[in-house]
Amino acid sequence: MSRPRVAIMLDLDWPYKRHAGIFAGSQQYAQEHGWDSIIDEYADDTIARAGEDAVPYDGIIARATRKLARRAARLQVPLVNVWFSSPVWRSLPGVFPDFFAIGRLRAEHLLSRGFRRFAAMTGEDDRSHAAEIQAFSATVEEAGFGCLSVQVPLNAT
Repeated sequence: MSRPRVAIMLDLDWPYKRHAGIFAGSQQYAQEHGWDSIIDEYADDTIARAGEDAVPYDGIIARATRKLARRAARLQVPLVNVWFSSPVWRSLPGVFPDFFAIGRLRAEHLLSRGFRRFAAMTGEDDRSHAAEIQAFSATVEEAGFGCLSVQVPLNAT
């Protein structure tokens, strides 16, 4: 029996710790379970070129885009989404950090150090930021303080 082949599509060219962490975790799991993992930042195009007869992957772990979700579904390739703000997050299984816990822990850390004024600046249309700010603000407000928050566009035009 051949080893399962799993594509990894995580935008690894972006120097984000969360991307590298997901990659490291998937590599550890692959090693422990006998998978071959293949970094393919264009897995959506790779599976489209392969066609139904020769799908090159048994599964894909990805920051899932609409195009990838559509193509994977058509070819019945299992897809796990790791992008909390993915446009297809509702239709795919996903694995995500607990952004509410992150926001709460950040607020608790600052409160424990005596901070009493709070503000947060986040990117627009980012579900992870929204979850963190919601929990951060709620924790600060429970402690009797306020938090000013503002969203800024990530793309300057």
